[in-house]
Amino acid sequence: MGVSIKSAEAERKLRRVSRLLGKNLTATVIELADGKLRELEAKKDRQRRLKEINAIVRRFNSRPPLTDKSVDEILGYNDEGLFD
Repeated sequence: MGVSIKSAEAERKLRRVSRLLGKNLTATVIELADGKLRELEAKKDRQRRLKEINAIVRRFNSRPPLTDKSVDEILGYNDEGLFD
């Protein structure tokens, strides 16, 4: 199966990358495509995990408080900002 590169600049850059990698053009294209696929899949995975985390935070924030104590009371601070 063939691929035609119709840009002199693209061909020049691909040949340069191939030389630097010490690989032929086909191996270089495969390596570059594999790297880009990993990058895109990682980005997609990060977005999925962020959505999951945001859903967890929303569920947590929607729950009623377990106590009517203030944050300072829970942490043990007194009126002077010191621990009791």
